[in-house]
Amino acid sequence: MCIRDRLRAALFVFATTLPLLTNSHHSSAGLFDHDNMVEIEGIITGVRWRNPHPEYTAEVTDDNGDTVEWRIETGSVSTLRLRGVTRDFIQVGDRVRLAGASSLRGLPEMFAENMLLDDGREVLLRAVSKPFWPAGITGNLYQRETDEEQASQGRQGADGMFRALTPIFDDPEGYPLLSAGDYPLTTQANTLKSQWNPNNSPYNGCNPKPMPYIMGSAYPIAIEPIEENILIKIEEFDLERLIHMDNLPPPNPNTYSHLGYSNGRWDGDDLVIETEKIQAGHLYGDGTPTSRAVHLLERFELNEDQGRLYYTLSVTDPESFTEDLEFKRYWVWQPDIKVEAYDCNNEQ
Repeated sequence: MCIRDRLRAALFVFATTLPLLTNSHHSSAGLFDHDNMVEIEGIITGVRWRNPHPEYTAEVTDDNGDTVEWRIETGSVSTLRLRGVTRDFIQVGDRVRLAGASSLRGLPEMFAENMLLDDGREVLLRAVSKPFWPAGITGNLYQRETDEEQASQGRQGADGMFRALTPIFDDPEGYPLLSAGDYPLTTQANTLKSQWNPNNSPYNGCNPKPMPYIMGSAYPIAIEPIEENILIKIEEFDLERLIHMDNLPPPNPNTYSHLGYSNGRWDGDDLVIETEKIQAGHLYGDGTPTSRAVHLLERFELNEDQGRLYYTLSVTDPESFTEDLEFKRYWVWQPDIKVEAYDCNNEQ
């Protein structure tokens, strides 16, 4: 649905800088200041709809009456879809009012987190977005409408834990799983983290995240049977985790990969997975390192009405952490949501 007829008709355009504390996202670190929000209103002149982040351009009139072209990034296509924002939601010629992270480079650019519609509803544009304007703060938020045809197909295809599941953004117990923090690091890991530069992150753009980082994804997942094994599909980066249910050791003990080698078993109705042989990487996008010695224990537990999948992750890595770590999250079942192609395009 186009916003052309829903946004305010006022022709004035403004940009103001307002302080606001929010979570910084690793892929925009180094470009945008998520602790300082800028608010703009202008006319869309260009749209690039692609992962990892759609990009818009807009004509904005500054305080001197001059027209300035702004570059606007926002949440991923996948995240926007879960927020009810599609390719046609914003079109060239639309007048938009946005709030987002200001540029660290002093350029007319922003990472948009919020949009205000002329009917007073606020649209959240990122997984970690919080209401910005009074309307949104009081609960007047734009909501995604259920696709009943796809929902019918989703109900027919669901079988116990085998179904597509989606993250929930409005409950901190559901998302995020991982975040920046002061983890109990070894001396070696502390040294590695001190050398971290977000501008050189290996996970910027279209580069996939490793285990266990990827399990904190803000994208849908699907759990499917594949012969005698189980496949976990993760929409972000089109990743697929093969879970071996035969409890055999890795065929090549010297092979490490970003997803590792996973063995699974059923504990009653719960799926328990142990993963090893993960190449050295990071727990999260703040530079917290993991080593080849990392061992993961995961538990997936479907609740009684099968509408929520609880997840517990235990991390053991004696080369990186002085004690074991445990994280929890959950996904919800929305029958009309399925895992879509990620189709990442990092070209400028």
